[in-house]
Formats: sequence, C-alpha cells, structure tokens
Amino acid sequence: MTRAFTLILILISSLNIIAQRTNCGCSEKEISLEKQYKCDTVVFSNSAKMYWQWNCDSSWLTFENKEKTILKSCKNETVYECERTGLNYLKEYDNYLLFQHKWISGCCTPPDLVFINKENGKEIKRITSELFIWGDIVDNYSVYFSDTTYTKLMLLNHITDNQQIQNFKNKEIENSVSKNQVIQLSNLFKSFEKNNEYLTFDFKKENGEVEKIKLIVK
Repeated sequence: MTRAFTLILILISSLNIIAQRTNCGCSEKEISLEKQYKCDTVVFSNSAKMYWQWNCDSSWLTFENKEKTILKSCKNETVYECERTGLNYLKEYDNYLLFQHKWISGCCTPPDLVFINKENGKEIKRITSELFIWGDIVDNYSVYFSDTTYTKLMLLNHITDNQQIQNFKNKEIENSVSKNQVIQLSNLFKSFEKNNEYLTFDFKKENGEVEKIKLIVK
C-alpha cells in the first residue's frame, strides 16, 4: 500500500513537471537564443515553489503551495521582456518573500518594495516608490518613510524584522527637496554604509549642508 501511494505521488509530480515544461517555449515563432528561457523552479524553505512559464501568447510567473497563484503575467512578451518591469523576485526571508515592482525598464526610478506571503503567494505589504529610499538584499535591510508626512524614516532589518526610526521635522524633507531641486526624494540620501552595529548615510539638508546620520542595526 505504501509503495503504491509513493508511486502515485511520483506520477503526479512527473505530470506537473511535464505540464510545466509544455508551457515553456513557442515553436510557432522564431525566438533568438538569448531570449530563450529555461523554466526552472525555485523551491523555498517551506516547500512552496515559484516558476516561470511562457508560450506563444504570453509569459507568467506562478507561485505554488497547495494552490497556484499567478504573481504576474505579460501578454505577447517573453519572460525576459516581462522581467523588465513589474514584479521581480529578490530574496526569501523567514516571514516573507521580498519582491520589487519596477515601474520602468532601466535605472533611476525607485521601485515599490513588495512583501509576499510564503504560504499563499498573496501580497501582505507594499512600500511604494514615493516612500522607498534605499535597500540592499546582500546586507538585508531597507530604508523608507513610514508615510507621506515624511517625518519618520524607517530602517528595516529583514533578518530580524526590527525597525529603527530617524525622525525629521514637519516639512523638513519637502523643503530639502525644493531647495536642492532634486528629481527623486531618494536623491537627498547618499553614501549608505552598514556594519554589524550601524547603518550610516548622508542627508542633504535644506541649506545644502550634508548631515551624517547613524542608525543602530538590531
């Protein structure tokens, strides 16, 4: 009985893999080698899976754990084209999967930072581009404002989920943006450096002076 049950599970897994592979290419279109994409599966620590699929009509990113959730899809685009904008996977953490939402292809426009539930693939939190300042998935932290009053700058440690706050006076950030004529709010903040104890960075004040800010990493 146990052997038969094991064989059934193997058969089901094999059928899922075959179904996934049949949605990984387009024989009707001539697609260059650099745009061909292997539909590899990312397996997370809780055994949930994520994988790309594509055909002649579209490409889509699927999260699977008991049920399937389409995280993003692009009509008439290959996976590589679809990855240029929209939701992109960054890293797995204990309590969530971290993604960025790129609004344009290329540089210089801040993304949204998106937190996805590891159990069901649903969005649980989003830090919009107007609040996002800086992030580093190697050092596992993000810096952003809590809301559009721009009075509380948050340092989030993705490993511990602890947050530290840097307070600003009312209208201090808006005045600095105006006086320094920066295009993006994030341009007021430069030279991020992190060690085991502190995150330090520069803030360009309203009068043009640069203030060095230091936050404790917990």
